[in-house]
Amino acid sequence: MHARLKTGVWLSLAPTLAARADKWRATVEFTVTQTIAAPREHVLEVLVDPGYYRYLGAQSTTVQAPELLSASDEGGTISTRVRYAFNGTLSGPAALVVDVDKLTWVIETNFDPTTHTGTVVVVPDHYEGMLRCQGTLTLDSGDDAGDDAGDDAGDDAGVTVETVSGRLEVRVPLVSRSAEQAIFGGFRRHLEVEAAAMADYCSRIR
Repeated sequence: MHARLKTGVWLSLAPTLAARADKWRATVEFTVTQTIAAPREHVLEVLVDPGYYRYLGAQSTTVQAPELLSASDEGGTISTRVRYAFNGTLSGPAALVVDVDKLTWVIETNFDPTTHTGTVVVVPDHYEGMLRCQGTLTLDSGDDAGDDAGDDAGDDAGVTVETVSGRLEVRVPLVSRSAEQAIFGGFRRHLEVEAAAMADYCSRIR
């Protein structure tokens, strides 16, 4: 038998529940920019290449080898779905509420090569209510930057400037802030590794 709370009781609890929800939630708005030492057209080709994701997994220490679930280049849009798995250990309070074996997620990317912009959505395989992340992706070439750079345009030829902007929200009881800092820090480091791996892979297959 379940006890039913009167409306007045719910109203009295509402401020406490709201405060607790805020305490358990940590949000960060971010913009991260990386320079990839490869032309934009090569970067777009590699995005749908399964071999690149195997190579990326060998270079990264924070994630296992990513798995390219699907890739298409139809209707003027490049779409990919890539599964990642955490490669490490958790300590402290986070280890009490999170199973490291369930820290897997899929990154869904849709990119328009005509506007050089796209969307990025992170879809957790587990703990859906604990992590939300979505944003935009822009790939600018050295030629684009050179339009405003005048005589210095040649210095940026053959490179791609990747900009990822978005919102990360973490909800983990008691450790949301530290979890958000750890996840965002890992995200930034992963983008650095990804930029280097993509440039190296592009040069290897040419």
